[in-house]
Amino acid sequence: MKRRAFTLVELLVVLAIMTVVMGVVVPIGSRMLSHFEQSLKKNKELQKLSKMRADSFITLQEHNVTVGTHKYRTTKRGVVIETSKYHD
Repeated sequence: MKRRAFTLVELLVVLAIMTVVMGVVVPIGSRMLSHFEQSLKKNKELQKLSKMRADSFITLQEHNVTVGTHKYRTTKRGVVIETSKYHD
């Protein structure tokens, strides 16, 4: 029995389908990566504030810290207060 090879039209159709699929998948993947990076940045900021709060509570000292565009101050009891927000 003789094997039949793919025709040029079949290969072009598959290539066109793959191009359409990639055109949809790549922007979605890029958007997901952007959201992941933003989430990671927020988590790091929250960890920084949490550490500052714990340090204030343990040492009974006030701390000032800037996270992103926000300035925070902790009281001696570990309460975090947003003191100002500035824009560049």
